[in-house]
Amino acid sequence: MKTLVKVLEGSFPVRYDGVVYREGDELEVLSEHAEHASFEILKEANLPKKRSSKVTGEQGE
Repeated sequence: MKTLVKVLEGSFPVRYDGVVYREGDELEVLSEHAEHASFEILKEANLPKKRSSKVTGEQGE
């Protein structure tokens, strides 16, 4: 699950996935990284749930 965060003012630039974010920038991070001291949590991104698909009938027909 991902979380939308904002880099706090007064923080050093943050590098995430090879991109540098400066104070005030917003980005999506994995939920386990959202608790970092340089981030303010804005909201959790709700990903659509995957539908389970079932195969009916015999395969190979």
